[in-house]
Amino acid sequence: MSDVAIGRAGVDDVRSVLRRRKFDEASLGIALRSAERGTAWVARDDGEIIGVALAQSTEGERYVGECFVEPSYRGHGIAGKLLDAAFADADANRAMVLDPGDFAGLALALRHGIVPRATVVRVAGSIPREESLMRMAAGDYRFAVDAIDPAGHAFGLDALDRETRGTTRPSDHEYFARNATGQAFFLNGEFVAYAYVWPDGRIGPLAASSTAYLVQIFGFVLVTLQRSHGASWCTALIPTGNTRLAKTALRAGLRIEETLTLAGDATAIPDLSCYAGFHRLLF
Repeated sequence: MSDVAIGRAGVDDVRSVLRRRKFDEASLGIALRSAERGTAWVARDDGEIIGVALAQSTEGERYVGECFVEPSYRGHGIAGKLLDAAFADADANRAMVLDPGDFAGLALALRHGIVPRATVVRVAGSIPREESLMRMAAGDYRFAVDAIDPAGHAFGLDALDRETRGTTRPSDHEYFARNATGQAFFLNGEFVAYAYVWPDGRIGPLAASSTAYLVQIFGFVLVTLQRSHGASWCTALIPTGNTRLAKTALRAGLRIEETLTLAGDATAIPDLSCYAGFHRLLF
């Protein structure tokens, strides 16, 4: 192995390496967005791409959702160099996602001063019958619901994101609104929650100003997913700190299919008790 070169990845670079890894279209779309925004890096050995790091930048966070090195090249510090590149120009908190059983990944994060902060479960399963969903969505609150307008709802979206996710993400909401069905929830005129559902059955991100709203909003979201996209199956990433939503999902018959670890600087991972994500590349 000659000297490995680390550099920013172009769209074609990312498309090439991720198609070899059989990423689905949703994952590929998010990854290509990283390349377009200059937050993707590749490692090359004699011109061959042997590793990739994909990140997203927001006002308060540089989040790495993928750091991968081809198995035959591991053990030579390449992942560390990719992570160095991904965080080199970050002027905000650093965060990344880890697989709990990947001890090498955990060691890499710790060497960079990034420590585990939260556990996230990916739940998935069949959407319950509509009558069950309607009972869940009825609840105690009478929300007014509107389609999300990233510009018109910017103030409310920013406030909720700071409270639940720890950072604002206006460009992410533009991406979400173009590719998913987004709904804003109001109570007595106040913006109290938002949620997105995706054509492939993904739910999220979802954020609420109070845990009291989560069950009702989750029921409403499942009805929307069923009616808008004809979905019979769904999946979401729920932090274990969001016990209200985790219990609701499990009682609805969804099952835990994967666990992830969110790691970060001392202040990089907020409480997350009123938040759910939709994809590990853009939590």
